[in-house]
Amino acid sequence: MYRTVIVDDDFLVRSYLKQLDSWQRSGYEIIADLRDGEEALEVIEKEHPDLVVTDISMPLMDGIELIRRVRLDIPGIYIIVLSCHDDFEYVKEAMKLGANEYVLKNSLNEDSLYEMLEKTKPQLAGIQSRQKEVDETKKL
Repeated sequence: MYRTVIVDDDFLVRSYLKQLDSWQRSGYEIIADLRDGEEALEVIEKEHPDLVVTDISMPLMDGIELIRRVRLDIPGIYIIVLSCHDDFEYVKEAMKLGANEYVLKNSLNEDSLYEMLEKTKPQLAGIQSRQKEVDETKKL
């Protein structure tokens, strides 16, 4: 199972995402749901999830800063950005910093989440394979 962290300051969004069956059907496990980037960064550094799904606009530490910090500390995590903003500048900044996907919240439902998670699996498998090679090389 791919270990997943959800980060969004909106409790209802986190609750909605967690209750979708697509996670389990696609082989993903939600290990934490968090309300801001600061909280998330602590958990991500400790747990090293495979996938982070984050809102872009949050108090304390927004999604842009979270992406920046995750990419510096743990570059192998797949990042999906959720936002209500259909603003090219947000998309551009998130992608420039290393987000893998950008999804509008209002387009997310059971079917679209399932498709996105299935599409993400080969990329996650590749990341894990490269990480194993790095770990084995370090052992040598």
